[in-house]
Amino acid sequence: TLTIVSPMVPMTVLVTATATLVYIHSRFVERPVGRSVDAHQVFALTNKFVACTASIFATGAGFAALMVSNIRPIHEMGLWVAVGMVFTWVIVFTLFPALQKLLQTPTEQERGVAAAWLVRFATWLPRFTYRWRWPLVVASLVLSALGAVALFGLPGIVGRVPVLTDPVEYMDHASPLYQDIRRLQPIIPGLSITQVWLKGPLGSVSEPAVLTGLDDFQQALESDPDVGAAIGVTTILRIFRYIAGAGDRWPEDPEAVEQLGSDLEGLMAAEPTLRNFVQPHALAQTQLTVITRTAEHEGFERLDASIRRHWQDAVAAHPALRQFELKTVGLNPLHAKMAQNLVPTLVESFALTVGVIFGAFLLVFRNGTARLMAMIPSIFAILVMFLVMRMLGMRLNIATILIASTVLGTSENDQIHFFYHFLEKRRDGTVEESLRHTLRVAGRAILFATLINAG
Repeated sequence: TLTIVSPMVPMTVLVTATATLVYIHSRFVERPVGRSVDAHQVFALTNKFVACTASIFATGAGFAALMVSNIRPIHEMGLWVAVGMVFTWVIVFTLFPALQKLLQTPTEQERGVAAAWLVRFATWLPRFTYRWRWPLVVASLVLSALGAVALFGLPGIVGRVPVLTDPVEYMDHASPLYQDIRRLQPIIPGLSITQVWLKGPLGSVSEPAVLTGLDDFQQALESDPDVGAAIGVTTILRIFRYIAGAGDRWPEDPEAVEQLGSDLEGLMAAEPTLRNFVQPHALAQTQLTVITRTAEHEGFERLDASIRRHWQDAVAAHPALRQFELKTVGLNPLHAKMAQNLVPTLVESFALTVGVIFGAFLLVFRNGTARLMAMIPSIFAILVMFLVMRMLGMRLNIATILIASTVLGTSENDQIHFFYHFLEKRRDGTVEESLRHTLRVAGRAILFATLINAG
């Protein structure tokens, strides 16, 4: 079924497939003089097979790491992107070469490629980065450290990036509905509903002492600053007293309270509203609806603590309440708790993704330094992205929580292709020659794949 992140599955598969096709086709286009198209196509596929296979595998395994999440949409996204990567690999090395031959795709021998600037850029960039290597490295480390602080916080100085749990914030802030809700919120008791569920023995809810204790508990809740309103079975009974001309206050006369208990048993069959607050027939369970402005998980934790504190006070004052078991439930606290679990999901899936991709690098690269260096660009990009998000006031939600895994799963393609061709030339060339070779072979593909994917 469609969820809030389902559209990202075909999008992610499309991004990875497009990037891989750009890498292969860019190599195919660079046909040297004197080599036939068929021979060059075999060369291009052979030259790109290891890098493309490793990048697709790493992307699929990286997204499969999202399956550690207990949140179903994220779990399913990781599964289906991984499945999509299998189909991508098959298509890349079967259908795409067939289409190249069928459509007689031109190479640069038949049609000029405007890439003279790339040759000049490949000559200039290695020297520039070597000259300014220390400022570039230090700046990268500082930005990465700031990004880590922006995401995970610094105890006593900066809190971790906040998690968005208010569903209203998912709406377009310029829409009339969003603006109306925001204008309405300060006026009404709140939009968040929490249920206080009380479970006792058979017929216990209609006992006079229990009803008096529930009314005191409800009044204590309504006086709490975190609570906008509290509605329960005694609210309905007081309304009936008011309609009968006896006032809306809870009676202090034991006989009047006894009568309310008897009326409750008779009213259950005639008044559907009461059945929303009291279990029919058995009269063993009841609930209070607590309305608040709380939307974040920390606020619901404070509310739960306040509810339990007031309940303990009510039990101490009314021993008849000791027979009840209290639970705080409701969709709003559940949504907030699920959103709060996004951060552990991010950390677990990201750590597993890093481990899987590093394992792929172990297979592709024999050089230990290259394995570590191939991870650095992705880590830098992810941390700086979270730094920018924090500076712009963005918060983590069920979609933005996937940024780290998505960036890592897609950007590692570039790292694999870059370092693969770097080591290809490094066997018999200098570092500068290897960088030039890499920028000429993979630079154009990386540039255009990045522009296409970002677009």
